Amino acid sequence: MQHRDVKLLTLEPMDVLAVSHVGPYMKIGDAFYTLAQWLGERQVRTSGARMVGIYYDDPNQVEASKLRSKAAIHLEQPTDVDIIAPVEKIHLRGGQHAMLLHKGPHQGLGDAWMWFYNDWLPKSGHKIDFSTPSFEIYLNTPDEVAPDDLRTELYVRLI
Repeated sequence: MQHRDVKLLTLEPMDVLAVSHVGPYMKIGDAFYTLAQWLGERQVRTSGARMVGIYYDDPNQVEASKLRSKAAIHLEQPTDVDIIAPVEKIHLRGGQHAMLLHKGPHQGLGDAWMWFYNDWLPKSGHKIDFSTPSFEIYLNTPDEVAPDDLRTELYVRLI
């Protein structure tokens, strides 16, 4: 298992454009594709944007076919494009967060989340704000780098 460091950060609130996904979390790529297509059709500038995966359910508690998530993008510059289905504007609350940097293939994200929740959290003395979703920020993509060079930040909001 890789060495894992968790950082405590205060985040600013973040508005994102998102497409909903219901089903296994590893299939969220379909929603990212829909989002990219929607943005491209409207010629929305995405340079400097960050891709964000938002996750609402615990995969150990909810059947895979019913897991709720959103594929999202945080644009560097606000856009004046009309937000219409299947895209919606989502507001992620700021405040105190714990962040774990995952290095490597996206297939390892589930194990990283398990360690975050089951190992780090009980030992940390912190409590998660379960009224807000957890999320991932993808620092690069499989189109840009080899799987071992992928970097993903995992975030949970703390109480």
